[in-house]
Amino acid sequence: MATAERELRAAQNQMLFRSVNGRIKELGEKVLHAASQVDFACECNDAECHDAIAMTIEEFAAIDAKTNRFIVRPGHEDLDVEDVVDTRGSYLIVAKRGAGREFVKQNS
Repeated sequence: MATAERELRAAQNQMLFRSVNGRIKELGEKVLHAASQVDFACECNDAECHDAIAMTIEEFAAIDAKTNRFIVRPGHEDLDVEDVVDTRGSYLIVAKRGAGREFVKQNS
């Protein structure tokens, strides 16, 4: 079982990647059609991860519209601090648990 500190640290890392992806989405909306594929950053809790996840701006916006949902590459999920809530081919959607969930809720 994960400690509250580990849950919080994982959520903080993922929120950082989410802010990067929010900016990618904004820039993509200005120059691309919403159905265009864009490379978004994997939002796993590994601060050293640089993997990209290709999806449309519309797909990302739908995930981003829900609180506590993050996109990660298969194998990048951390089942000690999050649950896989959906599988979409080249990526998974995860939700934080415990202290991480509370941090995301307060900072979204």
